[in-house]
Amino acid sequence: MAGSRAPGGGKIKGGLTVGDTSITRKPNCPKHLLSDEHAIDAWHSNLEIMIDRKSFAAEDIPHLINYSNCISSIIKLQGQLTDIKNFTDVSASGSLKLHPHVTALNLMVNQSVKLANQLGLTPMARARMLSGGKGDKEDDEDDWDEYK
Repeated sequence: MAGSRAPGGGKIKGGLTVGDTSITRKPNCPKHLLSDEHAIDAWHSNLEIMIDRKSFAAEDIPHLINYSNCISSIIKLQGQLTDIKNFTDVSASGSLKLHPHVTALNLMVNQSVKLANQLGLTPMARARMLSGGKGDKEDDEDDWDEYK
């Protein structure tokens, strides 16, 4: 096998920046793009966290808007599913099926987790982003030597 690697296959070097450190104040809240007060609250609280960590960049804005709207949808859907009988619905054939709100809630939760990972708002994503390759072995030996 050839001794070449795929592009980007090397280890991450230290000093990785994950955001734009020149941004020191929060950009204006895009209230016309956020669905309601829950989304606006999510925008402000998560943006503050990202700026404090210096992990915010202007290109994060669309993802943060989508994440904030997902959080708002989750809050609204959970409010509609306060009673266990709201989790199921009766199909045309008479059998039980998941209520459409449960399906929508599952979709929103999955989407919010993906967006939170992209924004570094989950513990694992934050650890990956902020470690910047620290703790890796320092020698420059070829990792592929054992496969030659």
